[in-house]
Amino acid sequence: MNIKIKKLGFFFILLTALLACNKEQDVTKAISINIKGYNIGNSELEVAVDDVTYDKFRIPANQQVNFAKIYTYPSNKSQASLRIKDITPAKEVFQQQLQLNKGEIDRFFPFVIINGTPLEIKPPVADPSTNKVAFYIHYPQSSDAIDIFLKNNAGQIAYVAKNVKPSTWVYTDYLTDEAFKDLRSSDMLYFTKTGTTTTWAFRDSEQISKSPIGTLLLPNFAEKGKVCSYFITPSTNQLDMVRLFKGSN
Repeated sequence: MNIKIKKLGFFFILLTALLACNKEQDVTKAISINIKGYNIGNSELEVAVDDVTYDKFRIPANQQVNFAKIYTYPSNKSQASLRIKDITPAKEVFQQQLQLNKGEIDRFFPFVIINGTPLEIKPPVADPSTNKVAFYIHYPQSSDAIDIFLKNNAGQIAYVAKNVKPSTWVYTDYLTDEAFKDLRSSDMLYFTKTGTTTTWAFRDSEQISKSPIGTLLLPNFAEKGKVCSYFITPSTNQLDMVRLFKGSN
């Protein structure tokens, strides 16, 4: 009788352990995947994570990349492969292993591709005494250097960067001018030929040579240690300025 009870007790413990194991395996976790950047060229892009392909959310040609999806996975899965494929030649143009057990819920990836070739994005190293800002301007119509400055409703100007050459990364140290200590949504970034304030950088058009500060997350007054990278290109009727770093917007 005692032997039977012991056997029943053993099977009960084993069954409990198996159920607990299955319960743990059935737990579903999730991460948020955000990809921001630009797709220059004639090809569509498609994003996939392991065997999940987001074919209904392809990224059109000559458009900003604003991909944001939730990826779910079983709790016993430790890694996954994030891939971006160029549809027209059907080739993979980006691959990144995701470590799922790192505890990071939000994963951010900057990605720019120009005519089938991914742009190498190298953010500047942070400096606690200033802000590091990087610009890459895609404007094959001209190689003229460009100045970038803030301008408010009172007509006050504060330079953010000077002599920015298209098709190359340009890095600058930047501290917000006191005139812009309270950045407003009406403040604008202007792009002009170097040494001028009214010779417009893109297509001789003021409209296409300015950008609202909006969600650019430029450093605020007295803020230091930030690292900000931007990709800039004129589109049909506006200037596209894409933030290539993680932010709250």
